[in-house]
Amino acid sequence: MLELYHAEPVANSMKPLICLKEKGLDFVSHYVDLLRFEQHDPAFVKINPNGQVPVLVHDGAVITESTVINEYLEDVFPEVPLRPADPVARARMRVWSKFVDEYFCPALSMIGWHFMVRRIAKAIAKDEFEKLLERIPLPEQRQKWATVAGESFTEEQLADSRRRCGLSIQRMESILEKYKWLAGDEYSLADLNSYSMVAGMPRLMPEHMNENNAPRSLEWLARMDERPAVKAALAMPNKVPETLRAFGA
Repeated sequence: MLELYHAEPVANSMKPLICLKEKGLDFVSHYVDLLRFEQHDPAFVKINPNGQVPVLVHDGAVITESTVINEYLEDVFPEVPLRPADPVARARMRVWSKFVDEYFCPALSMIGWHFMVRRIAKAIAKDEFEKLLERIPLPEQRQKWATVAGESFTEEQLADSRRRCGLSIQRMESILEKYKWLAGDEYSLADLNSYSMVAGMPRLMPEHMNENNAPRSLEWLARMDERPAVKAALAMPNKVPETLRAFGA
């Protein structure tokens, strides 16, 4: 049996949701409400000690980290292939996914935390917030919450994150000058691993993603929007206010 613990169909939760839908796999959906801090409940921390979603449970085996989850699903359920057959294209897929995880996503996440999570943190009474902080397993996550509850990130940090997001779109554009998809001429995990990060960019940072600067990336995004699996994933529960979804919360 496949079970997925996930939040809204945005950010990292979106990645395995698309993968599962692309492969037509039945799974039990466990919605974790991040705005209610359910990811830090003792019952969930028993499943993932890091207190983060998404988490895949397959016949009792626990798989964490969204990119790894998708590779696992490809290994176990290869009937609908989402990795290129060509080893060079497969390497491109992994290099791009690594870039998204280590460069693009953290930059976009900082902006999202500043504009969205900060509102949540500021709305919580100080005493209650201190108790919530104590429940967060990872010190880095505790620090992020404490940061946005205080003065938040500096203008210099936010400006650098915007720069990195712009560079990410430029790199994406250069890839799409050569190939139809992000790993080559085949749709792959590189594309579905990127969708939730790129989807909000035209609204969030139109100076970086527009018809003049990134026409191929916009065309790629339009094709992704039309994929039945993406539409099915987007139909999953979403309690994040519409005005905040551009931040990939």
